[in-house]
Amino acid sequence: MVSFLLSVVLASVTSETPQHKNYAEAYAESVNQHKPLMVVVGAPWCPACNVLKDTTIRSMAETGELDEVSLAVINKDDDPELADKLTEGEKMLPQIILYTQDNGRWKRRRLLGFQPKQPVRTLIRRALTNG
Repeated sequence: MVSFLLSVVLASVTSETPQHKNYAEAYAESVNQHKPLMVVVGAPWCPACNVLKDTTIRSMAETGELDEVSLAVINKDDDPELADKLTEGEKMLPQIILYTQDNGRWKRRRLLGFQPKQPVRTLIRRALTNG
């Protein structure tokens, strides 16, 4: 019985769907579906980045709060050029950057450092209502 329960738990963990796309996929979805593009820039060695992804971002994705945005998570170590361009050289990690289109131009908003759910909700709500 214990082995059956363990196999069910392991199957649910390993079959978990990804919560985010790579940058190119998220950007394309954002443009095609007219959704804000939310990019989380972090690094695996950054404790605040891991807590942000494992708590705030994961729980918001699971409850559907991120359905109205296209989400990409960028590892600064794996793609330093893209991360530097997105963060505009700001070194603080993590960063949540939200882009919206306004008359063909991209508008940029961001949050620096670890964020609980409420500031992320506010960031998304403002982007959706103000473009």
